[in-house]
Amino acid sequence: MGDARDTGYATPGLRGAVTQLLSLEIGETPATAETLAAASARVLDTLALGLARVVGPAGVRAILLRAIKLQKSEFAFLGEFIVPSDSRANVAEPLRACLREQEPAVIQQVSVALIATFAGLLANVIGDRLMWSLLQQIWPDALPPRTERQETEQ
Repeated sequence: MGDARDTGYATPGLRGAVTQLLSLEIGETPATAETLAAASARVLDTLALGLARVVGPAGVRAILLRAIKLQKSEFAFLGEFIVPSDSRANVAEPLRACLREQEPAVIQQVSVALIATFAGLLANVIGDRLMWSLLQQIWPDALPPRTERQETEQ
């Protein structure tokens, strides 16, 4: 469920980066449904805020809606209700509310798949290099520079 075959957008590199970001967001807190859901929502919200500078709030909303649609076959509980109709609204709370009803393992799987797909869709629009550059700007201490990332992916 929710592996790299979901879509061509959630690449292994993106999945690894999202897994790392979620781990950093959770920290030493026990990985309960609530803490995982909250961490996932914070990662997605931070990403959405950072990317809104490039594609605008409406662009973020459109890409997130597409990512949800692509992941819905694997995770039936996902729906458009997660994305606020107001493109300026915070995406964290609806996602957190949706995820906290799931088991921790499922939350981890759907979070990685959804956020990696979201980033992969963005890369499809603006290019892989620019997308990774934006991720590094948003999380400068969490994601390795491009050259280090390329070495670990090979």
